[in-house]
Amino acid sequence: MKIQWPDNFEFETDATCQTFFKPFILDELESLKAYDAVRPEDITYVFHEHARRVAENIRRVCRSLGLGEIVANNMYWAILPHDIGKRLLPPDIWDQEEKPSGNLKKLRRTHTLLGAQIVQESFPDTEHPFKDLMIEIMRYHHEQMDGNGTHGLPGAMLSAPVRLSAIVEAYDGYRIWRPHFENRDISPPGVLKRMREEKGEMLYDMTLFEAFAKMKMDDYKNGRLLGQA
Repeated sequence: MKIQWPDNFEFETDATCQTFFKPFILDELESLKAYDAVRPEDITYVFHEHARRVAENIRRVCRSLGLGEIVANNMYWAILPHDIGKRLLPPDIWDQEEKPSGNLKKLRRTHTLLGAQIVQESFPDTEHPFKDLMIEIMRYHHEQMDGNGTHGLPGAMLSAPVRLSAIVEAYDGYRIWRPHFENRDISPPGVLKRMREEKGEMLYDMTLFEAFAKMKMDDYKNGRLLGQA
């Protein structure tokens, strides 16, 4: 069953979340930080920093959508570890100057399943809606509405949390310059324009996208930038 907006528990007061999942997530982010440290010194796309920006953006857009503080905070913690599977892959696959090829891209995207594997192996006997949400976001944050994403799931099979996660995660990735971007406009207006006009409804839930875009454009007009995003 697809998970909808997670309001059936409260991460900050739930005993299982606080006792088991929160320490796990914080430890995994430290492991991801250590993994980043063995990558080249001049990298711009730093995974543990990306994770924190994405989590803060998703918390803020949930608030702006009127979903309430419980949902916003549950989503923050659920997406924070979305890229932990990357640390199980060779560090030298990430930082080439050229745009990744088909096979390399497929290898990189296995991090979605590797992250879910880390969670399952860490909590084999734990049943909790937060665990389900965290795993779902890990597995499917690179899916597309047209079904041409990493695991081939169409939009009709993606939950609202996953659809929103895909938008927020992609935005941050487009905002951080990498060599193959060359002279691409990575300003907030430029990234949002590219996502809307070049990707659009093939990749994203456009209702959620426009809500996110409004928040980021308001940030931009008011001079508020979240880290580099």
